[in-house]
Amino acid sequence: MKLKSLLLSALLLLSFESYSTTWTIVNTGFTFSPASITINSGDSVLFTIASQHNVREVSQSTWNSNGSTAATGGFTAPFGGGLILPSKLGVGSHWYVCVPHAAMAMKGVIIVNSATGINEAVVGSKISLSPNPTSDVVRIKTITNFEGVLYFVTDNNGNQIFSGLLESNETSIDLSRYAAGCYFVQIGEDKKQTYKIIRK
Repeated sequence: MKLKSLLLSALLLLSFESYSTTWTIVNTGFTFSPASITINSGDSVLFTIASQHNVREVSQSTWNSNGSTAATGGFTAPFGGGLILPSKLGVGSHWYVCVPHAAMAMKGVIIVNSATGINEAVVGSKISLSPNPTSDVVRIKTITNFEGVLYFVTDNNGNQIFSGLLESNETSIDLSRYAAGCYFVQIGEDKKQTYKIIRK
């Protein structure tokens, strides 16, 4: 019986590990590479960085101001890097900096999607973005009424380019004045539901 339980535990551990990924972030001089990544819940992130750099999770406002005040309960990695486990990478956006070089804008963002692609806070709701890819305007369509809910648009480097409020069941986002590339729409004040948009 004990052998059966041990075997079952090992199989569960192997099946869990086969569905998770460890992502690597390195530094190139005084920048993180990649500066912005999107991962799934259950994934880990390994920082492999030079000995003069460390990592600290901060709030988005601290990140925007190139500050280094720690976010409550946020992750850290020591000088030279380290592994950030899934328990520190909940669904949502995790803004981080190198503490000694935050004023030089050495920072990045890790966007964690739920493993199912559906945020627990909005289970049962359906959100679609179309057309995607787009050359100018993207429409956010929802089945559930999200009127008044905040949305944030960030570029591929994690820089917030604008924000707004959703309008009933359909909201238009105009990207025509921005360069071609990858953008992220984060829906909700806690920015826990993230969608990728390609601007042609």
